[in-house]
Amino acid sequence: MISKLNYLEFKNRLKANTKNGNPKSFGTPFSILSIFSKSRKKYIGEINSVSFNLTENTTLLPIPYIIDGTYKSKSKSTTEISFKIKIIWFGYLWIRILPVLALGLINSLLLMQGNNIKTEIFVIVNLFLLLMFLPVLIVSRKKKKMIGDFCKLFEI
Repeated sequence: MISKLNYLEFKNRLKANTKNGNPKSFGTPFSILSIFSKSRKKYIGEINSVSFNLTENTTLLPIPYIIDGTYKSKSKSTTEISFKIKIIWFGYLWIRILPVLALGLINSLLLMQGNNIKTEIFVIVNLFLLLMFLPVLIVSRKKKKMIGDFCKLFEI
């Protein structure tokens, strides 16, 4: 992909919007531990003169994806950028597996109680547990927004 920014403008904009840090730790539930070192920069990651690894700088709803790419000067006024979206597996599995495990565990505990539990309680608990699947939808929406914001910020 081609950015309308020249090499120096792209690199300066990348540095201005990126806090230095490990992007893999910010795509997991452990990103909440960085709540006191919050930065106003949009991304967190690693940058060098030819490549970058970025993820969104967020603490409460982390997105388990990394923008991994390279950039080089195409001409005096453009920069060639190639990037891929990579999965942070721990964060990805946390969002997908935890609700299934919780649903199975709590339902098995409720079923072990036998006839002592009313059907209404069983239904209410299961409806509440279904809300745990909401982050799957939120993360897919945030992934699209992250890619769009990245392309808009760097004029791709």
